[in-house]
Amino acid sequence: MTNSHQPLTAADLLSRGPLRRLGKRVFVHEAVDSTNQFLLARASELDDGAVAYAEFQTAGRGRLGRRWEAPRGSSVLLSLLLREAPDNPLFSLGALLAAVAVCEAIEAATDCAPGVRWPNDIVRGGRKLGGILAESCGLPGTADRALVIGLGINCLQQRGHFKGDLAQTATSLECECSHPVNRAAVAAALLARLDDWLARCRSQPTVWGQVRSAWQARCEDVGTRVTLEHDGRTYRGTALEISDAGDLVVALDDGARRQFVAANTTRLV
Repeated sequence: MTNSHQPLTAADLLSRGPLRRLGKRVFVHEAVDSTNQFLLARASELDDGAVAYAEFQTAGRGRLGRRWEAPRGSSVLLSLLLREAPDNPLFSLGALLAAVAVCEAIEAATDCAPGVRWPNDIVRGGRKLGGILAESCGLPGTADRALVIGLGINCLQQRGHFKGDLAQTATSLECECSHPVNRAAVAAALLARLDDWLARCRSQPTVWGQVRSAWQARCEDVGTRVTLEHDGRTYRGTALEISDAGDLVVALDDGARRQFVAANTTRLV
C-alpha cells in the first residue's frame, strides 16, 4: 500500500491523463512560502494553466490575510494560473467554480460528500474541510489579467492536529471518511475536475448557470442565519441564494434584501 504521507509528484497529480487546459507546466515543491504567491510572482512569464503544488507552505494564507496552516504532507495544497480578459466571469465566479470542483473530486476519490459555505469554504458536518483563495494581478504588456486560484484540502490530519479555535471548527478527510484516504487520488481528481470545468467555460456559454446551480445545490447556507460585517457595520439575516455574480443574497432582519460581495465582506457567523 502506498504511504499516504509520501510526497506527491507531477505524475501523481496528472495520473488521470493529459488535461486540456491545466498542467502543461507543473511545479512541485517540498516547501514554498505560498503556492499562490509563487504563481503571482511569475505570472508574467508563465503560460496559462500552470500549476504549483506544495507539501508544506511556510506562509500559507486564506482570505483577508488569515493564515492557512497544515502539517507537512497532510493536505492537498495547490494553485493554478489562468490568463483571461479582465471582464471574464472567472474573476468573480472562479472561487465558486473551484469549490464545485473540490466537492466533485472528494466525492470521486473518497466516500465523503462535502458541502460549501459562502464565500470560500468546503465543509463537512459544519466544520471546515478546505478553502479557496482567488487573487489576480495585471500582466504588463498585455490586455489580460492573471487569475490565481489556490486550493487547500485537509486530508490526513487527526483531531489532535487542530489547535485552539480550529479544534472546534476544522476537520479533515481522515476524520470524516470511513475508508483510508488516498491523497494522490484526491489531488489527481481535483485537477481533472478543475480542468473539465475550465474547458467548458470556454466552449459553453451557459456554463456559469451550471456552476451557480451546482454550487447552490451543495450550499449549507441557504435558509440559515448569517452574521456579516461590511464597511464597519454588522448585518444579520437569513441567507437566500447566490446571485449570478456570486454575491450572497440575504433577507436582513430589518426587512431589507441585500447582496454582499465576498471581496469586501467578512463572515462572522
